Amino acid sequence: MAVNEPSNSPRPADKNARAGKPSARRDAWLGGVLVLLAFGLLVEAKLWRPDALFSISANVQIAEAQAWWQGRPDLPEREWDTAVKDGRFYSCFPPMFSFIAAGVVPFFHGLPHWFVMVVLVLPVPLLAYVLFLRRTGSPVWGVVLAVGFVCGTSLFPVLDKTLRGASPYSVNHALATIGLLIVLIESFGRRRVLVAGIGLIIAALSRQLTVAYVIPIAWMAAYGFAGRERLRRVAVVAGAGAIIVTVHFTMNTLKFGHPLDTGYMHIYEDRSDDWARDAQTYGLFSAHFVPRNLYHMNLGFPKMHRIEMAGKPKIYLRPNMIGTGIWWTTPLLLWLFVDIRRILADRTGRVWLLAAAIVALVLLFYHGTGAVQRGFNRFSLDYVPVLLALVAPRCAVGWRRWAGVVMIGWSVLYFRWLI
Repeated sequence: MAVNEPSNSPRPADKNARAGKPSARRDAWLGGVLVLLAFGLLVEAKLWRPDALFSISANVQIAEAQAWWQGRPDLPEREWDTAVKDGRFYSCFPPMFSFIAAGVVPFFHGLPHWFVMVVLVLPVPLLAYVLFLRRTGSPVWGVVLAVGFVCGTSLFPVLDKTLRGASPYSVNHALATIGLLIVLIESFGRRRVLVAGIGLIIAALSRQLTVAYVIPIAWMAAYGFAGRERLRRVAVVAGAGAIIVTVHFTMNTLKFGHPLDTGYMHIYEDRSDDWARDAQTYGLFSAHFVPRNLYHMNLGFPKMHRIEMAGKPKIYLRPNMIGTGIWWTTPLLLWLFVDIRRILADRTGRVWLLAAAIVALVLLFYHGTGAVQRGFNRFSLDYVPVLLALVAPRCAVGWRRWAGVVMIGWSVLYFRWLI
């Protein structure tokens, strides 16, 4: 049974909405509609393409799903960033999207655009709104912060690219974001470990490093509970972790012959580009990559180019192509440094910050930066949702409201127009 009330209990607005107050429910529904409307108006990609069908040329995981239906784990031909093992070609992307595609391709011989929109894209702004409504207790600020997250971080170009071409890079980040938002909503809300476990499975089978968020889920399962209830909740979390490990290890073994062989080194077979040379020289993870990744994760400024037109020198800025800093593109994150003592004083905040720090630290050692990405940093989506969730409560307080609006305005301006 529960022995005390955790510090991250739902705000009054959430309680009123669940209690059935008509005005609270109306405001909550209206906020969700406004977030969807804002995203629909800002995104450049078309939301409705009824005749569009994504196939193997768009996403190698669609080809993998088709191969499964033919009773084989390998691909019919080699595509970019696919692994070569014993003369056969494999997808080494995490399998969540392949599982989803496998349930659809027999009926459409591909993936319809409307399916991608409904399943992978539109849930993101809605879940973001639920999270920030829960964190602030205000439908207005739930909308403002949700728009700031969806349209004012690297998530915006990722969702745009998901709608345009359903590339595996963008699709997997969109899926991982959905899973991570579900976990955050439960952690700062009703603390249902089964729902949080499902979110973790979605995230970790889309982006492997997000498995680190089992830490706050495990804490959520145990803290404030005792006896059989605690054991039951911890068992649910352990079950989710076991599913994640079993799926990854099984897929690795079927494709590459060993549970710990992810196949990522095999994608550089017969390749001589910069990323291949780095991986072949230093390995997938190495301290050698820390300075480069540290710069691109935190700063990654545009590059200045000088050209001459009609005999006159011209200077213009070209967006960085291999990783752009999060702090100046999404300055709302800077509240993290201002509020660090408040965050560390809260048990839930400490655990989430620890897990996000682990994810960011591991990415510092990775041989790639997520290229090619013009003016954004898609790897940051593995931890930015957590950081925004941590700073959200104070964004709607006092003078910070106006500063926050300016910060979000800059971010939306950058990711929608300046990028």
